[in-house]
Amino acid sequence: MNGFALFNLGPSEMFWIFLIFLILFGAAALPKLFRSLGKSVREFKRASEGLTDEMEKAAGGEDAAGDEDKDAKKKAEPTAKPGPPTHADE
Repeated sequence: MNGFALFNLGPSEMFWIFLIFLILFGAAALPKLFRSLGKSVREFKRASEGLTDEMEKAAGGEDAAGDEDKDAKKKAEPTAKPGPPTHADE
């Protein structure tokens, strides 16, 4: 499946779109145009992945400062070992 299946574009449609770009922008400007378009798409993907990671951390409660606070609390609390069972436990 190619990347243009979403828009249902075939080879002839792609040819006409490229020809229109060539007429509008000229042959010298097309590489710059497509290069900047590629950079924009990469930046958008990077930003959306970062946002997704932050949302997953917030949903999971994996905040970096929160983890440090939990570790500090565990170290401060004494650990109590359970004793033998009594008649009230049974």
